[in-house]
Amino acid sequence: MKRVILIAVVVALAAVPVATAVAPTDGGTPAAVPAPNEAVSTTTATGSDSGSAGDDAPANYTRLYVDARDSYLDLKPGESATFTVVVENGEDEAVDVNPHLFTSPTDRSPLESSWVEIDGPDSIDAGEEVEYEVSVAVPEDAEIARYSGMIAFTDETVATAPNRPPRPVHAAHTSVNVWKEPTVKIRSETYINTQVEAGDSVTKQIVIENTGDEAVPLSPERAEQRGHCYGTHCPEQVDQSWIDIDAPSQIAPGETATVTVTISPDADADRGRYDSSIDLGLTDPNRRDDNGYWQKINLNFVVWEQPEEPYEVEFTTTERTDTVTLTLTPQNYRAAENADDPSFDVTFVSPDGERIDAERVQVTERGSVNLGAQRQQGATEDGAYATRSERTEFVYELDSPDAGEWTAEIMPDNTIGFGYELTNNESDDAASDE
Repeated sequence: MKRVILIAVVVALAAVPVATAVAPTDGGTPAAVPAPNEAVSTTTATGSDSGSAGDDAPANYTRLYVDARDSYLDLKPGESATFTVVVENGEDEAVDVNPHLFTSPTDRSPLESSWVEIDGPDSIDAGEEVEYEVSVAVPEDAEIARYSGMIAFTDETVATAPNRPPRPVHAAHTSVNVWKEPTVKIRSETYINTQVEAGDSVTKQIVIENTGDEAVPLSPERAEQRGHCYGTHCPEQVDQSWIDIDAPSQIAPGETATVTVTISPDADADRGRYDSSIDLGLTDPNRRDDNGYWQKINLNFVVWEQPEEPYEVEFTTTERTDTVTLTLTPQNYRAAENADDPSFDVTFVSPDGERIDAERVQVTERGSVNLGAQRQQGATEDGAYATRSERTEFVYELDSPDAGEWTAEIMPDNTIGFGYELTNNESDDAASDE
């Protein structure tokens, strides 16, 4: 039977709390401030004035416990939704309440009172738990923004910090994110990964669609280095002269536009990984002005050099060796568009120096298909079959080699790396003679 010897080597929101409590309002020492929507517990009702920090009197708030459920909403103009606020009376007697919307002058976009309706009783019996239904209706002409406020149930307030306006003691936080369907969409991948040989170039295209009713300006900025990195595994610094961006100045309504990015490293460019990003300079009328991450393109590429001399690997044969097979697997980081197929020139050098051009006897295509893989963002050809881990294997064979020390010379072409596997196949007769 055959005995096989293998040699394998590779070359190359924070969580949102549920009620609010703050410092005392009756002149006592400021109490610890619980997180928003946390239950508040004291003995009697107080007024709305905040106490001084120097008074040692205990906090004295009405014991109402407030718990909001699903109070953070995402709505388009013209839409409405409801959420529930549960209020429990921890007092020994009924407590009159005044459910209302509270907004602070420090809120960037305060929730409009005309949008909010609160349905529930004006009094809560001792020990009773009451649900209030809060309805929010966003008008058709509402601006895109995140609106915030609090559903308060008493007029008791407290100053949460020096020089800050007081806030309600018994209240639940709420916010409404008003949004519209984007009209400007990037149809290609927003993460570009590719490779390019030093002195050569590679081109990538970014397709953008404007489904809106007005033209959209387009002004891509040159790639910039992303972040800061220190150490031996950091990417190289991108030379801005390597990056060329060609794009129209605007995208007409109902049209698409193509941004062409060409990467051309110098012939003497250092090999290695380079990370950059491109800001497309787009403005979508249906996105907030402070939301620009969607138009940033991550650009990552590897610069490699074609070697002048072949890679050498030594192996030993014996009198029992029948054949030697060499399996080569190209390992591209990400093949460039329209790149030539990878190939190899292989030469076997015998113990006495004879050079034998290796014969390629087999080419194997391998891959895997995942029917449940998540669709890639911007992918234009990602159908029912998500293909992953595609690779090609080239097999070379050396028949009846003389016993001794051999060398395999491997010259790669159009690949930035490869794996190899040498298999020493022994004949059945030789193995049985042992």
